[in-house]
Amino acid sequence: MESNKQKVAGGLFWSYGERIMAQLVSLIVSIVLARLLDPENYGVISIVMIFITLCDAIVSGGFGNAIVQKKDADELDVNTMLCCSVAASFLLYIVIFLAAPAIADFYDMDIIRPILRVLGLRLLISGVNSIQRAWIQKRMLFRRFFISTSFGTVISAVVGIFMAYRGMGAWSLVAQYLTNSFIDTMVLLVTNDWKPRLQFSWRRAKSMLSYGWKVLLTTVVYTIEGDLRSLIIGKQFGSADLAYYDQGKKFPNLLVTNINTSISNVIFPVLSKSQDDLTRMRTICRRSIRTSTYLLAPLLIGLIAVANEFVQVILSEKWLPCVPYLQILTLVFLVRPLTTTCQQAIMSIGRSDITLKIMITVNVTDVVLLLVAVFAMKSVLMIAVGALLTEIVSLGLFMKYVKKCIGYTYKEQVLDIGPSLLVAVSMGIIVYCVGLLKLKAGFLLIAQIVIGAIYYILVSYILHFEPFEYILKMVVEKFRK
Repeated sequence: MESNKQKVAGGLFWSYGERIMAQLVSLIVSIVLARLLDPENYGVISIVMIFITLCDAIVSGGFGNAIVQKKDADELDVNTMLCCSVAASFLLYIVIFLAAPAIADFYDMDIIRPILRVLGLRLLISGVNSIQRAWIQKRMLFRRFFISTSFGTVISAVVGIFMAYRGMGAWSLVAQYLTNSFIDTMVLLVTNDWKPRLQFSWRRAKSMLSYGWKVLLTTVVYTIEGDLRSLIIGKQFGSADLAYYDQGKKFPNLLVTNINTSISNVIFPVLSKSQDDLTRMRTICRRSIRTSTYLLAPLLIGLIAVANEFVQVILSEKWLPCVPYLQILTLVFLVRPLTTTCQQAIMSIGRSDITLKIMITVNVTDVVLLLVAVFAMKSVLMIAVGALLTEIVSLGLFMKYVKKCIGYTYKEQVLDIGPSLLVAVSMGIIVYCVGLLKLKAGFLLIAQIVIGAIYYILVSYILHFEPFEYILKMVVEKFRK
């Protein structure tokens, strides 16, 4: 048991390290590029990424998860899923290549055609990368993620910024995305002890895809839910409005995805190995939710409180229209740690059918709210509000089914997220009040961040918050070694 705890702690340490490093570099790059590029450049890439993200979800959605979920997966299983993943990515790239002119005509933007065809090459890389990462995730060798992400993020950042500075516009973002994917995959290929081989078993494929197709469909449904908003905003309101909406989503998404991904990478293989022990599964889920909520709540609530100063100082005044989107969409991401962990728990016991049903229900709700916002209210802001309401529905369903599947009660769920949320909200109120002072925006933002951080850490120390002490102990032990 102790060895397993050390694996989880070590996995979290390296996974957190990878995500935090990627988060810092991505934040810096986003800020620099936002200053160098116009909203219209971001709008074009946002439209293209709608289709790339959807295809990428198909490539990486179910094949890798099937490897992680299977207890005794061997190299034949991995190579079989690799063949499926590469075949799917190749077929999808052909579809993207052929559909590019029609998509460009739909949005009346000729530049979309070449960008979509070039950026679509990322799918071919993802076909290999998703299987590499699944094999490493199953064996909990997260240090390799840290190494590959470090190289990919830093090198792609240099490429993207250099091209933006040289006036390459939207192509600088294309180069950044492609370079990041390519470098990450190449480093994993060198450092991973598993090497791709031409092996395939119809029997293994049939067995694993009986689980994987449900995960795949769930991922696709979830992706469509998010991308549908961007698709309609880009068509109905224009690329500039889409850029403001996506910029408002980018920073909370950056915070949540990086921390949530690190926890999901660790918790899914651990839960899959413990799927016959519901008591242990509940313990793992509770630790995951307490830790992720403790880390994310102050960042997200703090971002809401400093949104105006943050955009004005960091992105420049040309991006101020994205402030209300930033504040509303940050609330959307606030409950993600709970929904993500609940989803991982349900999937780890092989009930991918439940997550599929939940996502279909959520998707239908989202489409209804989206149509009302677009055609009845004609408001991009109400689209953001609809996203928040959809997230609340998703949260309620996942809380219900995780209680039913593993006995994780509503009371336990509230107790696990409540303390961190309460302290984070009180911190947010203090930070917002500091923002009322008559100071220059730059000094004001620094003061808000420093005061908020000191308050949150001090209260955590005084109240002996369990997640605070757990994280502190984990970091200290790692540095001692």
